Amino acid sequence: MFSRPFLAVTAAAAIFAVAACEDPAPKTSLGGIPFGDYVLVGIGGGTVPLRDVTLKIEEKRLSGHGPCNGYTVENTAELPALALGQINTSNVPCSNNQNLESRFFQTLQSATTVEYYGGVLKVKAPQTWLIFERGVPKRDQISALEAARGQQGMQ
Repeated sequence: MFSRPFLAVTAAAAIFAVAACEDPAPKTSLGGIPFGDYVLVGIGGGTVPLRDVTLKIEEKRLSGHGPCNGYTVENTAELPALALGQINTSNVPCSNNQNLESRFFQTLQSATTVEYYGGVLKVKAPQTWLIFERGVPKRDQISALEAARGQQGMQ
């Protein structure tokens, strides 16, 4: 039988071997914008009521979920520039969060550039902007209070 110290050292070595295979730096565009998942935290100068609007940045495509609808849109420019085509959504009726979803899609559709600094992604449109943080929403951890706030929508 193996001793406990031997098993602990073996387990630690296996963890470090797996961690060494992970790429510590996210893949980025030539313009330095990290590809991957983001969560909306603000529009213009305001915050959003829930962290349930997402954005996934790929080389030539943006996609994600609004409060009600999934979406995808092609980007014909090279990041950090944006030249977005028509946003395609899943067309699910949106009763509680219609204002937030409309404002999000309008801002995204008119966006012309993105910048990334200090873990924050700013999607800039002529009149306003979207602020995202890296990561994915923790949908299982939305409290009843946050859910009630989300139903109020953005005013």
